[in-house]
Amino acid sequence: MTTFAWFREKPLLVQNVMKSKTKLLFVAAAVLGVIAIAAVVSFLTVDHIASATQSRTLRINCEFDKFRQIMVRKNATAAIIGQSGMTLVDERIDHVKLDTTKDDRPLLNAILGHSKTELDAVKEITVHLDDPSLNADRLVLRQIAEVGPEAMNVQTRSKEAAGNLEEYQTTLQARPKDGATELTLRVSMRVRVQVPKIFIGRADAKVQEAADNAVNTQANAIQAFINEHADERLILPKLSRN
Repeated sequence: MTTFAWFREKPLLVQNVMKSKTKLLFVAAAVLGVIAIAAVVSFLTVDHIASATQSRTLRINCEFDKFRQIMVRKNATAAIIGQSGMTLVDERIDHVKLDTTKDDRPLLNAILGHSKTELDAVKEITVHLDDPSLNADRLVLRQIAEVGPEAMNVQTRSKEAAGNLEEYQTTLQARPKDGATELTLRVSMRVRVQVPKIFIGRADAKVQEAADNAVNTQANAIQAFINEHADERLILPKLSRN
């Protein structure tokens, strides 16, 4: 190519280079725009339900007959709730049913701690919530207990949402095992949170941590409550102070 020809084609070359740069700038701007939009969206506050469940099984070194006597007659509700970030406000029995058909000496066996009587009870429990982030100070729970000579099952569940706490539920299952008591606890909860979308995972982790702590706290509270009364020869009902 002659020098003259090169100078003649140079404007075309410059135009092509300029067009390429313009396209690159458009592409870069588009990419930056997408990144900016994604960043804004990620920080937008969203309404999110964080759910968590945790369970734990442990051995209580107390014969099951005595365990259930202590739990029923000494009324463990206040002791357990008091260690769970809540305060017992009111406790009302809605229904009680005693089935003594399997026990030929119900009164004597009850005194001796070998009762075969089956107990079904329903309670309404009102507690004060000590967590300000829930935006509620009270929670009403419905508790259903089934207690027999071979098993004890207690389910406690919120009757309705309280502030940000959409649902709260615990279950307690106990049964005799090798001269002791095998206890399984389960806690589940659903909490409504408003957080930037990017922090949803952190909110879920916080609620899961709360469920983990609730199970461990309940386990420790029950263990301490049983230890407190395990040496008593006769497990007498706790008298109300009202």
